[in-house]
Amino acid sequence: MSLHKTLVLHVGDHKTGSTSIQLAFAQNLVKLEGKTVFYPAPIASNVLADHCARFAEAKTAAEKEKASVPFRKLADKIRSANSDFVLISAEALEGTPPVLLQEVVDSFFADCVDEIKVIAYVRPHAGRITSSFSERLKIGSPLVLEDTLESFAKRKARNGEFIYHPRFTAWKKIFGSRFVLRPMIRSQLHQSDVLSDFIVHAFDTTDFTVRPSKNANESLGLQDLMRLKILQQTINGPQLLRLRLGWEFARVLSFLPTSPETTKLRLHKSLAQSIQKRYLKDAREMDRTFFDGQPLMEKELSKAVDSAIAQPQSTDPADYFSASEVHSLRLMSGIIASLLEEPEVNWPAFLHRKRIRDVKKERARHAS
Repeated sequence: MSLHKTLVLHVGDHKTGSTSIQLAFAQNLVKLEGKTVFYPAPIASNVLADHCARFAEAKTAAEKEKASVPFRKLADKIRSANSDFVLISAEALEGTPPVLLQEVVDSFFADCVDEIKVIAYVRPHAGRITSSFSERLKIGSPLVLEDTLESFAKRKARNGEFIYHPRFTAWKKIFGSRFVLRPMIRSQLHQSDVLSDFIVHAFDTTDFTVRPSKNANESLGLQDLMRLKILQQTINGPQLLRLRLGWEFARVLSFLPTSPETTKLRLHKSLAQSIQKRYLKDAREMDRTFFDGQPLMEKELSKAVDSAIAQPQSTDPADYFSASEVHSLRLMSGIIASLLEEPEVNWPAFLHRKRIRDVKKERARHAS
């Protein structure tokens, strides 16, 4: 009996537990009863978004052929995999036009598998705004380093980044019944857990086990975000360095005991009401199109208003630490910044290799 192979494309969104899913499969923590999964990435396949963009931009036959090389290499891995499922997880594909991804899939992967499934998660609007603000502070996005949560939310309202319905409708139009969209709402997730929910809906099974592991991508509290903000404001380097440094900060922090001073980033009342007004139409359209008319996204907007605090939280480190502590943080940040200026070291590459090495160590530990 020949193997029936399914390619599962996990395409985001950002801030919906993608890292937890990726680490679980990269570390080989998931076991399906009677089925196998091939996971070809050391952590994630986010570089595929860049590959797709280059493929789309290629004008000449030579450029197209060069842009095809990464896809052909991945296709060879998929074709040779002796597994029931192949999982490609890349939340960066959130921004890739689905018609382009379909062209890539049809051109390179369709003949490697018997079936293709595309799965995505969507975080309710208010939660996506707060989590995205926190994440972009973490990775030192220059605009966000100067933002408040309110100014960030207003800018995103103007550019429409978190209007979901048109984007997900395009995915559904292109991939039809092969596209699965799940709400990133704890009460709607299998066992209230995104990894368990992903396994159920990606692999159509409830017969699985997951070995426990430390999640190194928990959201940072405001105090730690402010410590990191001082560092990100001090270093002088490319965005990729800032991103990798933010990830390393969070990784190291995850192994420390939780500080009793930790404060969660929260919306204040007037901002929550503004978000509700801005995104209510989109929430209702999402509920109608993707969630059988259940008011899931709409209710989350109301909950955000009900749970909001009265006044805005500060994003000024000086409001969280004494003058002496701020002085110490700036001193240490200056030392780190000077070390990162060493031209002989490719710090982004070093930090990325280090992260992959740590994941491989964890995988080996679980295999022993």
